Amino acid sequence: MRKTAALIFLLTACATKPAPPAPQCNPGLALVNATAWMDTAAEYRASAMQTYAVARDALDAALTATSDKPPAIILDLDETAILNMPFEARMVHEGKTYDPAEWRAWVSESASTAVPGAAGFLTYARSRGVTPFYITNRKADEEAATRRNLEKLGYPLAGSEDVILTKGERPEWSSGDKTPRRDFVAVHYRVILLLGDDLNDFVDAAGKSATERMDLMHANAGKWGKSWFVLPNPAYGSWEATTAGRGSPCQQLQRKIEALNP
Repeated sequence: MRKTAALIFLLTACATKPAPPAPQCNPGLALVNATAWMDTAAEYRASAMQTYAVARDALDAALTATSDKPPAIILDLDETAILNMPFEARMVHEGKTYDPAEWRAWVSESASTAVPGAAGFLTYARSRGVTPFYITNRKADEEAATRRNLEKLGYPLAGSEDVILTKGERPEWSSGDKTPRRDFVAVHYRVILLLGDDLNDFVDAAGKSATERMDLMHANAGKWGKSWFVLPNPAYGSWEATTAGRGSPCQQLQRKIEALNP
């Protein structure tokens, strides 16, 4: 009888024993490989330099055509012309993927570095009479700090003309869609090249599914490497939303893992 009671007690204890806690999610770890690669890898630098070298050849080719408008190029800033790896490293150490307040603090430091190949390309473009326009989704109240950053890097800023077109700088530029700003430049300039790290730097891809994004990419196949140039950025971008969706950083990270095809 005692053995039976003891067995029942053990079985009951085992049945009611709480399950071990689930492993703690650290969203910041999602950035480790991408940030380390962009910060330290020779391969990243080679790919960025390669992109700007090919873009320089394309610029020369485009300038052989005549137009009644002066030539211009349009570049995104973050991870296209300037790098923010120290900010990404801070997010990794803090176990985050992004923090708006810390991003604003980082921008105010004016400490972003040059993407490899960008400074030489921009200096060359200006020497050929081409005006660079920087269309960025940094906010209008971040423009002064951004300008200081570009000045420190020696990037051409075209004198008195405003060539840093930020989000919200005009009422019609209040969204992240860069199309109105590209159209604004095209009124007075012949835009010969676009450079970016995100599909939205070339077309409006906001809210598109993965299939729709692929369709947009294929629909413009004749422009890639000729007048449109993409810089590598595995750390973040609009591509994430098609897989991760909305939710907490841990939920988004789990959806990315589940989307991988083994």
